[in-house]
Amino acid sequence: MTDDMGTPVTLGDKLKSRKPIALAKFGLVFLVAAIIGLLSWWLLQNPLAGISAFTLCSLILGIVLFKNRQNTHFLLYADREGFMKSLKLADKTAIFDGSNIYHFGLDHRVGTRALKILVQKLRGDGYRVVCFFDANIYFRLRENGEFLRGAPFTIQILQTAFDLNPHEIYVVPSKIQADRFIVETLSHLPISFAVTNDRFGDYAAEYNFLAKDNEWRKGARIEGGELLLNQYSFKEQLTL
Repeated sequence: MTDDMGTPVTLGDKLKSRKPIALAKFGLVFLVAAIIGLLSWWLLQNPLAGISAFTLCSLILGIVLFKNRQNTHFLLYADREGFMKSLKLADKTAIFDGSNIYHFGLDHRVGTRALKILVQKLRGDGYRVVCFFDANIYFRLRENGEFLRGAPFTIQILQTAFDLNPHEIYVVPSKIQADRFIVETLSHLPISFAVTNDRFGDYAAEYNFLAKDNEWRKGARIEGGELLLNQYSFKEQLTL
């Protein structure tokens, strides 16, 4: 969906496949294959040889150019709950580094409470919440007694552990860090910040805004039993 001016309204609109590029690739394949086919026809003086060369070249070039081509942006492709495409660009969004804040809570002996409280309070301040987790979050929760061994890994575990809604939870594929998903989402949502104690230094060269300033990041800390976010003021104290 776009507005009357053709401007994207949702993240899904913004991340749609670039069809003109795909059409250009098809055109290139056809042109090169046609040239080779005509040359084969002319050199061998055999129309069948030309048609065969055209067909073979089309297949080979098509495989080379389109092998492993993924039209769907990875933020949408790996979204098991299917909510990312409907995120409105005009809404203010708190993008949680869920695994990072959970580990922060463990380090300060408050477990899941740090993430729970921050999510609840930012929701109350009018922020839409998107919470990214590494795939190993289930193992970490199980290690810390948040659910019984033998229980299947389901999104309901994360809902219960952190008081999240299904449309707020994004578990990234295994063997991939959530960091890239968080930074990529930040780069596309104009009114957003990340709740994380990570600076994502590995991505600074690729995403210029990371090094520009710290407006994109709100780190968590605990002082005197109070939960705080850097560069953000809550209306009331968050007592742990």
